[in-house]
Amino acid sequence: MSLYPLDRKKGPEIHEIRSIALPEVEVINLADGTEVHCLQTDYAPVVRMEIVIDAGRLKERYPLQSRAAAALLKDGSTQYSREDISAITDRTGGAISIQAGLEFASIQIHSLESQFDLILDIVQDVLLHPTYSETSLKKYIKRRKNRLKEDLSINEILAYRMLTEKLFGSEHPYGYNSTPEKYDQLNTESLRAFHRAHYLTGNMKIFLACQHPDLILRKLKSVWANLPGGKTEDFEFKLNPDPGKRFDIKAVNYNQASIRIGKNLFPRHHPDFAGAYFINTMLGGFFGSRLNREIREKQGLTYNIFSTIETFKTAGFFLAGCEAGILNADRVLNLIFLEIERIQKGVIHTAEVQLVRNYLFGFFISMLDGPINTMELYKVLITEGGSIESFHQMLEKINLLNESDIVQLAKKHLKGEDMKVVIVR
Repeated sequence: MSLYPLDRKKGPEIHEIRSIALPEVEVINLADGTEVHCLQTDYAPVVRMEIVIDAGRLKERYPLQSRAAAALLKDGSTQYSREDISAITDRTGGAISIQAGLEFASIQIHSLESQFDLILDIVQDVLLHPTYSETSLKKYIKRRKNRLKEDLSINEILAYRMLTEKLFGSEHPYGYNSTPEKYDQLNTESLRAFHRAHYLTGNMKIFLACQHPDLILRKLKSVWANLPGGKTEDFEFKLNPDPGKRFDIKAVNYNQASIRIGKNLFPRHHPDFAGAYFINTMLGGFFGSRLNREIREKQGLTYNIFSTIETFKTAGFFLAGCEAGILNADRVLNLIFLEIERIQKGVIHTAEVQLVRNYLFGFFISMLDGPINTMELYKVLITEGGSIESFHQMLEKINLLNESDIVQLAKKHLKGEDMKVVIVR
């Protein structure tokens, strides 16, 4: 028995988070420019690796080309069929997941270190010799068309598609939307051409967490020596925002209206990003935000309301939105703008600023909970043009923000006349 029994009536002291120490991540260069960002773990001989390939929409000659080229990688290669890949990963307890975003494709690998050779051999063959068969492409197009039909019956998806199109332009990589006609224009030769042009080692970055990095790096070096080298640049695209301010769309689902408000902003490396991120959090970025308190909790006009800042390599945008009753849509819209105006007019309390600051530092700490979360944070920073240094600079700016700074930044970047409104009802 302890000589000093616990006083269970008294809780532990609460300490303010003043700084965040990021784990040390080593950067190693493989053949022809591939960076490996490596975090050593201690708890188990498990490999978590993600290959991020700079082969997204900014490199497309035809719409939807990049997503289809990535999605069909797992449908097989010259050595491994789709069934072979599934059988090997099931037998070894591993997993290979392939995703395609607007700007990057990624191959995520989870494996025991003892089984990593088998998984890596599959990845090598998929990167070198994807089949891109007509049969696989037809199945992919059919699946995507069915998914698109479902998506177009959901009001919030309709609203998001319309908003991004109006912000960036219907031909811009960040603004164009998928359609059945665009899927029908895909062909296997264009996918092979895209893969040959852009799946190069200079376009790749690897984010690795494992117990024995030296062992895994030796294996990677032998594979990367076989991959085609080189690096390609993004095509240049001009923003072409719609001059209109408000867009009303007839809903498919008449139970609720979907409201989206947005405006163009900037990428993560912009000097005002930290301040804009803070203001967005205060406005609608967490459960204790102004939009949640005033519109959801006090007035009960919506179940979920939010705001966010989306960032890309060359651009970004602010977005606020919610679903509300059809008859309440305009009222909710006015209340969102009212909360933005209150921030611009300086209706801000020091306690609120400290609350948001504490929330953000706690949120950042949670992003470092374990190697998987840690590497996800590193990946986001690096692929969006940031760095560890820029992350620390962001924390410092958040620490120094005061009410006057917030007012000036809100006036500068959240002007009502610059906003576009989409309502689906």
